[in-house]
Amino acid sequence: MDMELGDATALKEKVEAEADACRLKLQMAERLVNGLKDENKRWGDNVVQLRIDAETLTGNSLLAGAFVSYIGPFSARLRSKLW
Repeated sequence: MDMELGDATALKEKVEAEADACRLKLQMAERLVNGLKDENKRWGDNVVQLRIDAETLTGNSLLAGAFVSYIGPFSARLRSKLW
């Protein structure tokens, strides 16, 4: 009888330890999923902003090139003031 009680107690402790390990894994998985959910929103926002920036990239490049070629002949002091 004592042997059965000891075996049952050992089994119970083993199952409780496994349950605790499973709870810990579940908590870690929930943290990971919640973190990824926030990253998904941030990445989605970045994609939208990159698409907007891509539409104006050519014009921005032309404007910057025009400005650089315009201020090229001026002295360094005057170029600093123009910036």
